Amino acid sequence: MCLVSVQAQVTNELSVCSFNVRYANPTDTLIWEDRKNEVADAVRYFDVMGLQEVLPIQWDDLRERLSFHDSYGIGREVDGQGEACPVFWNRGRFDFLHGEVRWFSETPDVPGSIAYDADLPRIVTVVVLYDRFSNRTMRFLNTHWSHVSEEARMSASALLSGWSGWGGEADLTVVCGDFNAEPGAESIENLMSTANLQDTYDAATFRCRRDFGTFPSFYPDRVGGAPRIDYIFYRGEGTVDWICADEYIKHGVYISDHLPIHAIFKIPVNP
Repeated sequence: MCLVSVQAQVTNELSVCSFNVRYANPTDTLIWEDRKNEVADAVRYFDVMGLQEVLPIQWDDLRERLSFHDSYGIGREVDGQGEACPVFWNRGRFDFLHGEVRWFSETPDVPGSIAYDADLPRIVTVVVLYDRFSNRTMRFLNTHWSHVSEEARMSASALLSGWSGWGGEADLTVVCGDFNAEPGAESIENLMSTANLQDTYDAATFRCRRDFGTFPSFYPDRVGGAPRIDYIFYRGEGTVDWICADEYIKHGVYISDHLPIHAIFKIPVNP
């Protein structure tokens, strides 16, 4: 008799969030001082978060409130100030291996550089982590593309595709952010095809609603038909169990003009 031992594959959950928190504009419907606690609460339980439009004062406030997370990034301006796209991660789970910020321009290592018909500097933050729970390396890229130019977005797509594999392949690569382009746009299709990325929105086993947008502005009555311009893409080890856009309301309005989105991955443990 031949006895065969069959062992089920062990997996760990990994939660990833992308959230354009809206820069601290003093004339907004709900100003930063009145929503900073709610923004922190909206993301504090995720393993990894990519945030966009984070000004230095906002980063300080979030670091103070997200005491179980470390973060990496730099502002997009020449002096390292201005809006950043920081990556936060649970320090109890991950070891930080590498981080860099690159500019979408002909000189991506030059802070504040602008090119490709964009009106502002646009960046991507790249962080490589070691996941002690699954014994795997993970690369996270968090970005915010131009809102005025498809040419700029196409150029960013080409650069980001190459950078997604910078320094060798990781077990799991996640590319997230505010792409200012809807599904089907040439820049989105180009990024997915050239970088071999999947959209968690389509790949998830379960979605919290049949469909959802991510950019309703601050007003809940505009969520129906809101464009989907925020994404979590991925390639590599793992499957996507769940995807959702979360709605947090204070004083009758959303806590940002974008909704935070999150995806839950099932990651096989590497023995």
